[in-house]
Parts: sequence; C-alpha cells; structure tokens
Amino acid sequence: MVQMLAMSPKNAAAVALGRKGGQARAKKLTPEERSQSARKAVEARWAKQKKLVEEIMEGTKELLKTSKANARAAQARRARR
Repeated sequence: MVQMLAMSPKNAAAVALGRKGGQARAKKLTPEERSQSARKAVEARWAKQKKLVEEIMEGTKELLKTSKANARAAQARRARR
C-alpha cells in the first residue's frame, strides 16, 4: 500500500489525511445525521440510474420507430413487385 501511494502523483500525506477525514466526520455526526447523509447519497445514486434507464428507453423507442418505418418501407417495396 505504501509503495502505491509513493508512486501516485498525489501527496501521500494528503491522501492519508483524506482517508481519515470521512471517518472523523462520521464520528462527529449524530445517528440521525449519518442516516440523512446516507439517504442523500443513495438518492443521488438512484437518480443517476434512473436517468440512465430513461436514456436507454428513449434510445430504444427511437430504434423501434426506425425499425418499424424500415419494415413498412420494405413491405411496400415488396408489394410493388
């Protein structure tokens, strides 16, 4: 672990302090405050997932529209033959 920190472009002392920061902050918070903070983090993660799913669904809808239009055009071409 020490070697990895030494090879990192970051200051090893700053990294070590940063690791302690979250734990020290958590110790100062009440259980209710920790719960609220955790809930906020979970909601942020779920919001990202929801946005990703919505983007995928929108892309799927567009693909289906294009696919249906192409199928109708192909059917019309076959009918003209």
